Amino acid sequence: MKGFKAVLNEFWMGSVQEVKKPTAKIVKRDFSRERPEHVTFERLIRYHDMTPQIKVAVSSYKELITGTDMIINSENEEATKFLEEWVRVNNFYDKFEGIVTTTLICGNALLEKLSASKTEDVEEVDMTSIISKKRDDVGKLEFYEQRQQSGSIVKLENIEDFIEFNLTNYSKQSWGRSLFYALAVPRTTGYRTTAPIVEIMWGSEDAMAGIIQNNAYPITTITYPGANDEYLEKEAERWRRYKPGDKRVQKIKPEIEFFETAAQSKYTDYITHLEHLMELGTEFPSDILTGDFTSRASSETTENIVMKKVRGYQRYFCNILKKELFEPILEQNGFDTKEVKLELSFTTQNIVELEPEKVLGLFTANVITLEEVRDWYQENTGMDLDEKQMDLLNQKIEDDKQQEQDNFDKGIDNKDKKKDKESYEKRITDQNSIIESLKNLKTVREEAETRSDKAKATKLILDELERLKEK
Repeated sequence: MKGFKAVLNEFWMGSVQEVKKPTAKIVKRDFSRERPEHVTFERLIRYHDMTPQIKVAVSSYKELITGTDMIINSENEEATKFLEEWVRVNNFYDKFEGIVTTTLICGNALLEKLSASKTEDVEEVDMTSIISKKRDDVGKLEFYEQRQQSGSIVKLENIEDFIEFNLTNYSKQSWGRSLFYALAVPRTTGYRTTAPIVEIMWGSEDAMAGIIQNNAYPITTITYPGANDEYLEKEAERWRRYKPGDKRVQKIKPEIEFFETAAQSKYTDYITHLEHLMELGTEFPSDILTGDFTSRASSETTENIVMKKVRGYQRYFCNILKKELFEPILEQNGFDTKEVKLELSFTTQNIVELEPEKVLGLFTANVITLEEVRDWYQENTGMDLDEKQMDLLNQKIEDDKQQEQDNFDKGIDNKDKKKDKESYEKRITDQNSIIESLKNLKTVREEAETRSDKAKATKLILDELERLKEK
């Protein structure tokens, strides 16, 4: 720490610069501390655990964010190896997955450095124990407040020991917003406060279960007009003993009435509206997982939007980890971060899904071999292709190539060459015709509705492959 004279000397020499402070102040709901607005972290976790629509959205986003490898690059190979070893020893990637999940659920997560002077390990903070934070009038963090097991509230004032992650960060809010924040908070319309949409969804599911049970076991009244109590007691005992399929001989016809949900009641529009609310509230298209082929195909554009959000989350997490965890670790261990030029990134998965026509096109363009074509058909269509026939076909192709080379070496006359050229072109034409036939047969096989039709189409495909082998 510099002494007073040293600081004074720097001031007179002009090396000390005044730090500018913002003139705009933040507006705080509570001057003493700032709690999460409208919903606690504990309740958000409860909503997540008890609502499958939310749980699948969070888990899907988590897998998309952490499902690819995090790459550590720098211009110093020793620094790169040091960080990779630190990550391995501390099992950091598993902890990082937990941080991402907590951030998506709570909108915030805290990662504690277990040693202030030299970060040897990190540990996630239980967000259900964090009740508030304190910031100054320009938004600078001063401390966190935590409720501990004994019920006492303690201040976590060593803020340099904590790394804070926020899912959203706008308008200088004290806390980030959960992925499903809009579904988890009550709303006020006029003088009426509505329950969170999550709880409305729970109530709707409970009501639907009640409707089904009421229709299966409706309230039933049996009336015998003019009957006395003794007669009613006997009939009640008889009705109690009846089993399905029993027959009854009676003198007086009872009046039977059922009380159940009206058959003409329409709930489809309400349920559809709630489903759309859940999808919009979680920002995840659930029909990608639950819909049929048509709805999945129609969601491709939405899926691209989701991946753009995922890449944005990945950039955010990489920036926070780089600035607040990995660069300080390098500095603590003697590395100059300006020279190291550390970069963190996630690998991308660019997988192109092939179709039979594209595979055959690659074969005709001599990009892949016939053996690779057969392997693709076996893995993706379930066709049972004889490997012995493949070996014979490969042997014939090699023999043909050798024969062509021998003929060329012998220097056959021009007439024979012209004839061979015509024969070669005819063979190519025949092969293209067979390949076109294979495309059509593949389409017929996919559109076949019965197993016998599929078997016939498979037999025709095998015959065409046999013809292709002979060519």
